[in-house]
Amino acid sequence: MNAITRIDERQFQHLQWVKTHSCSSGFPFVHFVLFCGQSSFFFLVAILYTHQILQARCFTIILTGTATANKHEQQLPICKSATIPFMEKRCNKPELLAPAGDWEALRAAVANGADAVYFGLSNFNARARAANFEPEELPTVMQFLHARNVRGFIALNTLIFSDELPAVAEFVKLAAECGVDAVIVQDLGLVRLIRRIAPTLPVHASTQMTLTEPRGIAFVRQLGVERVVLARELSLDDIRKVTASTETLVEVFVHGALCVAYSGQCLTSEALGGRSANRGQCAQACRLPYEMIVDGTARDLGDRAYLLSPQDLAAYDHIQPLIEAGVISFKIEGRLKGGPYVAATTQTYRKAIDTALEERALQLSRREELDLAQTFSRGLTPGFLDGNNHQKLVRGRFPKSRGVRLGKVVGFTKFGAKVQLAERLPVEELIRAGDGVVFDLGTPEAKEPGGRVWKVQESRSDSFTVEIAFEPGSIDLSGVANGCDVYKTDDPVLRKRLEQTYSQDRPAHRLPLSARVSGVIGGALTLELSDPEGTTASATWPGPLQLANQRPTSSEEIRTQLGRLGDTPFELGELAIELPGGVLVPKSVLNDLRRHAAGELAERRIALQKHPIAEPNALEAMRHVLCGRTPTVREGVRESPRLTVLVRNLDQLEATLNWLPSGNLPRPEAIYCDFEDLRRYKDAVARVRAAGMPVGLATLRILKPGEDGFQSLIARAEPDIVLVRNLASISFFQEQLPTSQLVGDFSLNVANELTAELLMRTGLTRLVPSYDMNWDQFASLLRRSNPDWFEPVIHQHMPMFHTEWCAFAAYLSTGTNHTNCGRPCERHTVELRDRMGQNFPLHPDTGCRNTIYNSVPQSGAEYVGRMRELGVSRYRVELLREKPEQVGPLLERYAKVIAGLDDGKTTWRELRALNQLGVTRGTLNLL
Repeated sequence: MNAITRIDERQFQHLQWVKTHSCSSGFPFVHFVLFCGQSSFFFLVAILYTHQILQARCFTIILTGTATANKHEQQLPICKSATIPFMEKRCNKPELLAPAGDWEALRAAVANGADAVYFGLSNFNARARAANFEPEELPTVMQFLHARNVRGFIALNTLIFSDELPAVAEFVKLAAECGVDAVIVQDLGLVRLIRRIAPTLPVHASTQMTLTEPRGIAFVRQLGVERVVLARELSLDDIRKVTASTETLVEVFVHGALCVAYSGQCLTSEALGGRSANRGQCAQACRLPYEMIVDGTARDLGDRAYLLSPQDLAAYDHIQPLIEAGVISFKIEGRLKGGPYVAATTQTYRKAIDTALEERALQLSRREELDLAQTFSRGLTPGFLDGNNHQKLVRGRFPKSRGVRLGKVVGFTKFGAKVQLAERLPVEELIRAGDGVVFDLGTPEAKEPGGRVWKVQESRSDSFTVEIAFEPGSIDLSGVANGCDVYKTDDPVLRKRLEQTYSQDRPAHRLPLSARVSGVIGGALTLELSDPEGTTASATWPGPLQLANQRPTSSEEIRTQLGRLGDTPFELGELAIELPGGVLVPKSVLNDLRRHAAGELAERRIALQKHPIAEPNALEAMRHVLCGRTPTVREGVRESPRLTVLVRNLDQLEATLNWLPSGNLPRPEAIYCDFEDLRRYKDAVARVRAAGMPVGLATLRILKPGEDGFQSLIARAEPDIVLVRNLASISFFQEQLPTSQLVGDFSLNVANELTAELLMRTGLTRLVPSYDMNWDQFASLLRRSNPDWFEPVIHQHMPMFHTEWCAFAAYLSTGTNHTNCGRPCERHTVELRDRMGQNFPLHPDTGCRNTIYNSVPQSGAEYVGRMRELGVSRYRVELLREKPEQVGPLLERYAKVIAGLDDGKTTWRELRALNQLGVTRGTLNLL
């Protein structure tokens, strides 16, 4: 077990004290939490690097600004904290990280060469539909992995609601005690909690954090994040720019399903059914059919119906440049997939990484490529690694795995069809009796003809045409025409071969050990084993050692016996033999010493993986501090209600400025502008200022390296408020507009009081709470926070998908990206129509990213009274496509609601009557 030792800077300056203490503590690793003033900070860092006193992951330095350590939490602004990134060693070689949704997948990953495996427990992970593992299984899982020299990462990558924090704190303690190698986290507040509970437990930022450039990475690094999983939407060039600007370890996805929306920014399942993707409950609305409505008319897109369903990512041929770019971990998606998929993908990327490290070109045979696609594929692409290609990413013909395209129908037989093969490989490698096939009629949502092949017959006239026959009466091919594509959906032979790779428990990674054998005649014989990290174990035979009467034991015999480590995760490396000449060492003794020493070393290695619990009651302590800073709402004392309005064009802005509230209703406290063309911001600021109101400008939700020009357009407009929609914008606008207020918008995903307080302490003025909460969850957040922090949105069209891929360019042009698409978004109004006939507005932003909005507005009018009772005084109304004449009446209704002149029910009824599609209570009503 590790130890937590607290020392001050005066003690630390005595290096001999540190060395003595680390030896006398009795612990192989000591974690020092150093409380120091800023003046000594760099001195301490220099000592750590120069003297290499202890291994990495041994020091956390907390800047106190004072010699009193026990009050550091109150004295330390979060943006000034410093946790030195010694906690996770930089990998000597790139890591292959494989998924595991169950035990079969876990064994498949380990047996086929994964360096690390990531998995979820029964709750708080982004794959709630996977089998996952029960908390009671975690000790066994980690012992299994560590005994095979494989690291284990737990996915705690969902937003955490306030009432769930105690339960997730227990998950963190369990992870630390079981020696989990890292936790993958989305929620910013959870990062803080983990660092308090178990400072040596590494934290990785999930792709759900939507990290795309260095400033956002710097923000989470300050919180204690040691590795970031970049958004899948980054190109190789983007990744190079990121790694060149940060010391934080970088991980990328290289294989698996692609979400059409940015991870952490998709609210579709939440908006349509209360199944939040930020809670691991994605309903995969992107895999459903849609119709494109252009300027009010349905556009004929041929056989493309699944307009938002991307093909899958396969980047095995990009491993070498990604390694050169500084990526240290290559992640395979697939916790919902089975063992054969995990085996095939792990094999492929193990080969790709090893080949790259040997500086050889990767050569996957066509057979290997087809086997990889057979296990699961919607079509394999490089994703965004080669840059945006809006014509290629989404094919649109089918939404799920089709397997491998076998060929096309060129005729029919009594019991089947003639198929011209798509691949020039031996027939027996392409199709066999027992394989599953389907005939692609372009209607994957219906039952298409297909089944198990009964017999395969090669054509006599064409070696690349086969006749595939089915059991009589088992399939109806009457609807199949010549030219129809045929896909092989299942290959039992391949599946069996892949299952055999993990049917026996053989470690794929063996750790080289240094061994020393010593003894004297008449005395004991000792074997000492050491691993590369310096962990040792020994075993002793009391002897006595004797000289041989005939044939002494040779050094080769000793190596042979000690090298029999087949049932362990080790292999014999260097061997030092310190024995007198002519000695006889019985083989049985060497075998016994090897078994005992190797067993003890394995146990010690597992024990050393455990992380100490530094502050078991960290959550209670953090809440206590927060409670002291948060004023309670006094009964009967309420601040005057204030309304803010978000507009999306100059016409809506003018209508808002011209609105004259009736009676004593409040005028807008501020107006936010969220325009597609940021160049119009300067004009908008001038108009609002002329009306005597504060004006706010919205940032983009996503920023990539080199896109600070978008931020500069906002800064040059000099708004009173910046509506911050990404972590990178916080530091940028604190530098560029130090007197402007920063309001954190919904996309920062504030779902609990720890995240809220963290962001407020960075300098934000207010926060929009996460759209993933229902009323009870939001109320719990309000009760544990300062209600003045929050500005809930009470009217809006929910932003559902937010995508790098552009539907305008894909379907209304032949262009691949913004440089050659001709910008059809400037000429057309577009909606996507679902199976129920609902039209979802599609809007671009200035970065050419798309947002798809809910078809009906969401109103929280009926909840405003409850919010008022809990102390909320600011409320926002967001416009989308409202015409100028609709703006005033809408604002009038909500002004009455927040003033307490309408309980919200009247407004609700009026909105339903006015809106052809009705109105929804949205997520607040999902109890």
